[in-house]
Amino acid sequence: MHVIIAGLLVFFIFTSNLSGEPMKHVFKNGLVLIHNEAKPLPIVSIKLFINLGSINETEQNSGITHLTQTLILKGTKKRTAEQIALEIESVGGSISSGSDEDYSEISISITKDYFIKALDILSDVFNNPTFPEEELQKEKMMTLAGIKSRKDHIFNIAYDSLILNLYGKHPYARLTIGAESSVQNITRKDIINWHHKYYGVPNVLIVIVGDVSFETAEEQVNKYFSGIPRVEQSKLNVPVLKPELRISTETVKFAQAYLMYGFLTPSVNSEEYPAMKTLNAYLGGGMSSRLFQVLRESAGLGYEISSFYPSRKDVSRFVIYLGLDKQSLEKAKEKIENLLKEVREVNIDGKRLDEVKEHLRGTYLLDHQTNDRQAWYLGWWEIIGKGYAYDREYIAGIDKVTVEDLKKIAEKYFTDKRVIIQLSP
Repeated sequence: MHVIIAGLLVFFIFTSNLSGEPMKHVFKNGLVLIHNEAKPLPIVSIKLFINLGSINETEQNSGITHLTQTLILKGTKKRTAEQIALEIESVGGSISSGSDEDYSEISISITKDYFIKALDILSDVFNNPTFPEEELQKEKMMTLAGIKSRKDHIFNIAYDSLILNLYGKHPYARLTIGAESSVQNITRKDIINWHHKYYGVPNVLIVIVGDVSFETAEEQVNKYFSGIPRVEQSKLNVPVLKPELRISTETVKFAQAYLMYGFLTPSVNSEEYPAMKTLNAYLGGGMSSRLFQVLRESAGLGYEISSFYPSRKDVSRFVIYLGLDKQSLEKAKEKIENLLKEVREVNIDGKRLDEVKEHLRGTYLLDHQTNDRQAWYLGWWEIIGKGYAYDREYIAGIDKVTVEDLKKIAEKYFTDKRVIIQLSP
């Protein structure tokens, strides 16, 4: 009964925040607009997604998308960085930019009265960035410092080693912020060329969620983005990955040890995606998960224990991680192997599966409480290849997962061909 009430509550929160159905419109120039009118508050979230991320980079220019995105708000032909920030922040709004493995985005949240101003600024920073040389040097220094600082955190050391061993020459093996060697060599001309090559149709979509009608959104986007250039479509040129057994042990300066397992798993566009999300939640989703209960609660073996399965355009990974004492390493590995064998060979309890599904529903729906997050999901599903409508279909996909599905994908992916990273003092 409590599970049903919780489900109805989060569904009510989700549907009450969305005044209408999302709409997709393609302009004559090929630009895509996704719009959803939501009126609880007079605010609007605007997101411009670019189908470009570190997956589109080479080893030589690794980090160029990150640098382009950090510099895109640092000044245009008619606005300085200070003017961009002031025009948005003086009316209570916010503006940001960023990049990830599979996409990049520029975001503005603002009150409805300044919606047109926001589009004017968004168009300006997207189309007319100047990429000042002095700002590039600052960002390169900060990026290089960020790369070096990863060695100060044991999780990062383990994870960086894991993805390198899992992915080899695949772009996912590299950090989204790049490597020291590549970042040092990226020039202002490189960034200008990168922007000129990919920042335009068909690589761009705009998402608007908030208190603005579709007619107004369509009219104003057409006004400010009618001149958006047509550019080369971003493409994936990635190697075919074959899972292999790789075990890496390393001595580190930290007092604790660290254990990490990695398996190659399906992309977000696979039919197995909902089942893999469910299996991840069952194994590593919080304190009620099997990993936490078996290794922490029952055996007292670790400090932090969890798993994750990121949604990726290409081959993803399932990762188990555990911080623990050095003397507990062998016992922890034995427990993890037993758990992996368990999900491969034994159907999980149906009641427990229902609880896991409810957890996934709740966290997903509650993450839609703001216009900003609603806009992000609509744009992200579209740019990743599932289509914006999948935002309403995701939960239905989770609901269809069976205990047999979980056993099947565990047998398929949790094989002996995995990467194990072991760090110890």
